[in-house]
Amino acid sequence: MAAWVLTAAARSHRGLLLEDNEDNFYLNGRWMPLATMRHGDRATLESDGAFQLYAVCDGMGGTQSGGQASHAAVEALGALQAEHPDGVTDWELLASLAVLTDRIRALPAKPEAHTGTTLTALLWQGQAVRVLNLGDSRVYRLRGRELRQLTTDHSEVQRMVGLGLMTPFQARLSPWRHLILRYLGLPSDDPAFQPYLSAPMPAQAGDRYLLCSDGLADMLEDDALRRILLRARDAAEAADRLVQQALDNGGRDNVTALCVRFPGSSRFFLPRRQSRPTAIAAGHER
Repeated sequence: MAAWVLTAAARSHRGLLLEDNEDNFYLNGRWMPLATMRHGDRATLESDGAFQLYAVCDGMGGTQSGGQASHAAVEALGALQAEHPDGVTDWELLASLAVLTDRIRALPAKPEAHTGTTLTALLWQGQAVRVLNLGDSRVYRLRGRELRQLTTDHSEVQRMVGLGLMTPFQARLSPWRHLILRYLGLPSDDPAFQPYLSAPMPAQAGDRYLLCSDGLADMLEDDALRRILLRARDAAEAADRLVQQALDNGGRDNVTALCVRFPGSSRFFLPRRQSRPTAIAAGHER
C-alpha cells in the first residue's frame, strides 16, 4: 500500500484576556519553544511517515508553571518519537506518560499551585489512527459532512452529564466546567491517572482531524467547527480560521487548533448563509 501523505497545521494564540499562553502543540516533531510560547505561533508540514504523532497540551497552574508543564509534555513527545521513529507499542507509550506525569509533578511551583497539563493526541501508525487523551482538550474527526468528537472530556461536568445529572447545555455554562479529573501532573500511581487510548481506527480518504484546547471548544459550537473545516482549502487555513473565530467570539482563554488532513476528494462547501468515559470525582480546576 502506498504511503499516505498527511498535511497538518497548528496555530496557538494566548487569547484576548490573558498575559501568558500555557497551550502548546506537537506537530510530528515540532513544537513551540518555552521562550516564545507567550506570543503563540503557527506551523505547517507534510509527511508520508509510517509513524506520525500530533498533540495539543493545555497547561494549568498559572504564574508560567502551566506553560512549563505543557512544554515538558510536547518535549517528551519529541523524545519518544525520536527514540521510536517507526512506531510505539502501547506499553512504551503508557510507560513514557507515567514517567512524564511524575516529572511534571516535580516541576517548581508555588505551594498552592497544582502544576499540570492536559494532553490530547493523534497517532498514525500501522495504517490506522488512534487517539490518546487526558483532560478536556479534544479530538474531532470530520468524515464527509459528519463531525464526531472522538474523545470524552475528563471533567467534573462531563462526569455529571454521563450520570444524567446535567445536560450538555448546562455543562457549557457550569462554573465547574474547568474542573478536570485526569491530567499530566498527577502521581503515576494515582487511580485517577488513567490515560485513554483508543483502539486503532481505519482512515478514509479526505478525513480531517481537529485537535484543540478548551479555549477553542468553549468558544465555538460544533456546527461552527464543522462549517469551518468543510470550507477551508487546507489544514493551515482551517487552523487559522478556527482560532480567529474563537478570538472574534471573545477569546477568553488561550486558543490552540491543530488540523490534520488525509488526502482525497472529500471537500464540500456549505452555502455561506447556512448557518464523553467518566472518571473519579477528585479533580483540579485550571
